[in-house]
Amino acid sequence: MKVKGKLLTRVMEQYRMAAACFAQEMGVDVEEIEKLLNGESVGERTARAFLCYFGPHNAERLIDWKAMGKKNPFDCEADHMSAANEGGVCADGGGR
Repeated sequence: MKVKGKLLTRVMEQYRMAAACFAQEMGVDVEEIEKLLNGESVGERTARAFLCYFGPHNAERLIDWKAMGKKNPFDCEADHMSAANEGGVCADGGGR
């Protein structure tokens, strides 16, 4: 998983959280936090800790889906656009 390092940095600055403190709260090594802040890939353990820490809907805004070549599974905007063209509904059950 990769995150938007600059955005994560702003979040950490907003809450005055040092990398060491963040690592301790997430239960990962500081090196993993440094990877996140630099936009580098982290493994499943760190990714799961990140998702648990922020919750899926907050984490999804920080995850760099484009850098991973993945579609954001929470982004229903594109689904709404195609559903509108097809007369359907979004996967979350909502319409346009």
